[in-house]
Amino acid sequence: MKKVITIVALCLIGITAYSQNKPEKFFSFEGFYAPSHYIYTGDDPTIDDNEPFRQIGLGITDNDPLSDKINLYLSWGVDLIFSDYEWKSEPYDFMGYQKTTEVSYLYFSWAVRGDVGYLFEIPNTSVAIFPYAGVFGRFHIGGKSYVKAPTYDPDDNTIYDKTTKTSLFTKSEANPEPFNRFEFGGNIGARVFLSKFMLGVSYGKTFTELTKDTRVSELRLTVGIKF
Repeated sequence: MKKVITIVALCLIGITAYSQNKPEKFFSFEGFYAPSHYIYTGDDPTIDDNEPFRQIGLGITDNDPLSDKINLYLSWGVDLIFSDYEWKSEPYDFMGYQKTTEVSYLYFSWAVRGDVGYLFEIPNTSVAIFPYAGVFGRFHIGGKSYVKAPTYDPDDNTIYDKTTKTSLFTKSEANPEPFNRFEFGGNIGARVFLSKFMLGVSYGKTFTELTKDTRVSELRLTVGIKF
């Protein structure tokens, strides 16, 4: 099996080892949607080990050739990301009433990416495949946590749903374990260029924790334009 993989890799490299044209610098502007997960790495069996959330964003990537003969590129990019998480409990008894608790996170982040990839050009077509791997750093600009839970007001003798809003990144009584501002991780993926249009898919995972015993993974689906 290893011999087959080696032969296939050598054939692909042989086909495109010398670019049809001298490798040139190019940019791409992209938008993406990323089904993501908060991965719990601790040992508390009562905590869910895989909580889904969503990320959407916009980015720009600069692709610089590392050689004037082969299509090996250094790519670096910047993303603006919006993250959205929602959770709702099962109904439970609250002073004789069936109530639920709802939690949501909304936050914005900047990310910087650095990748190395090889541009496989398909001869006599405008199609190219760009597999790559690299690392990323993410800085969280700011965000809020919203908790909607039933509350009893003894003055009015009423039960109502109260929404508590707190900063995700500031330690407080309501938020004893705030999010870390920085994350660092790695990713692997591939992009397909159809003339000036681009489609891509990648998988990434953080090496550092967002909160205690929590890391983030994402599957990113990308569309963009090459220019």
